[in-house]
Amino acid sequence: MENKPQILIVGQGLAGTVLHFSLKQRGISAMIMDGDLPGKSSAAAAGIINPITGPKYQKSWNYDALMDSFVPFYKDLETYVGKNIFHPMKMFRYLSNLEQINRWIFNADRESGVACHGEFVKSLEEYPPKSGDGTWAEVLNAYRLDFDCLFPMYRKKLEEENLFIHESMDYSKIEEKSGLLTYQGIEYDLMLFCEGFRIGENPYFNYLPVIPAKGEALLIKRKSDLHFMAKNNCMMTHWNDDLVWYGATMDNKITDFMPNEDSIDFLTENYKEDFGEEPKLERLISGVRPTSRDRRPIIGKHPKYTGIAILNGLGTKGTSLAPYSAALFVDNLLNDKELPSELDVARFAY
Repeated sequence: MENKPQILIVGQGLAGTVLHFSLKQRGISAMIMDGDLPGKSSAAAAGIINPITGPKYQKSWNYDALMDSFVPFYKDLETYVGKNIFHPMKMFRYLSNLEQINRWIFNADRESGVACHGEFVKSLEEYPPKSGDGTWAEVLNAYRLDFDCLFPMYRKKLEEENLFIHESMDYSKIEEKSGLLTYQGIEYDLMLFCEGFRIGENPYFNYLPVIPAKGEALLIKRKSDLHFMAKNNCMMTHWNDDLVWYGATMDNKITDFMPNEDSIDFLTENYKEDFGEEPKLERLISGVRPTSRDRRPIIGKHPKYTGIAILNGLGTKGTSLAPYSAALFVDNLLNDKELPSELDVARFAY
């Protein structure tokens, strides 16, 4: 491929932004198109990087390699946008009974590489005292990327460099001829689709098992330390100087992209149980995560149209997965380096 290929990225959520900056780090300029359609996951997510997965308290898939990728990447991105957006966090998780505590100890004793299972802490000043056999456990090497700041700031940079197209993709206007792609009269070497759950509307990739999963969270008027987050019933973390983010729900059978008022009651009851008080509700926010069937990112070129490719399926672990996945993707696109089979789009039948 030429040193300066013409590239169009479709979607400026997490995947598209990280991919664009990954290319920029290689000296490759690309356009980004985004029509700000409703339901975008990045509009409601808190950007949490949690190295402990699920009720078994196991270290997240490939976390050592992911951390080697995302820490320097987000620090470089932070420098580029000119604002502190990447924060190491003091994170805690409440273990309510002896079975959970023993499970934590079991995983901690067998942990290798980056340490993620920390020590037990009986109480936190942010939470009321708890009775019984439970305890807080510290989660080590957790981070948060400030989505609320990142995406508008990155878009401003794109606009300053005339690299942003504020419209939605009309797939019917894509033409392919002799290996070149044309869209609205402009030729591109590559069209890279980073559309999140809306990939289901894309005729080139709508065969992929990307499952929309709606998540909702409350923004609550409450002061919180910038570097603190904790989870009992739900996760609480900093959003801005006046608000905390508290969530999130998970709905794999979505009927619309708008906030569900029933979720306010659900999250409010959990908050009251966590803190013993009514939340000072600012608003409910919602977004739709793109989760893949096998819980792994989907990257690579279309099996028929080699100039068309995808980065998607980042799901609930997207903030940690995106830089690692984008680096592999860029090497594949620019240097034809083989992709890991567990991430390659080719693992799904066309």
